[in-house]
Amino acid sequence: MILSRVCLFVAGAAAAAVVREASKSESLHDGAVRLAAAGLRAADVVSAATQTIADEAADINAEARRQARIDAAVKERLADLEEGIRAEVTAEVDGTEVDE
Repeated sequence: MILSRVCLFVAGAAAAAVVREASKSESLHDGAVRLAAAGLRAADVVSAATQTIADEAADINAEARRQARIDAAVKERLADLEEGIRAEVTAEVDGTEVDE
C-alpha cells in the first residue's frame, strides 16, 4: 500500500510539472494529459496488485491459524486418550486387569 502511494505521489508530482510546462503548447498539453492518465492507470495497477498480495497473505495467515487450532485440539485429545491406552497396554504386558 505504501508503494502504491509513493508511486501515485511521484506520478502526480511529475504530471504537475509536465502540465505546468505543457500548458504553453496545445500538443504538449495533450501529451501531458496522456502522461498523467498513464501515471494514474499505473498507480491503479500497482494498488490492485498490492491489494491482491495483501488479500492472499491474509488468507494464508487465516489458514495457518485454522491449522494450528486443529493441531492443538488433536494433540489435546490424543493426550487424553494416551493415558487410558497406556494403562491398558501396561496391564496387558503385566498380565493384570485395568480399572475403567
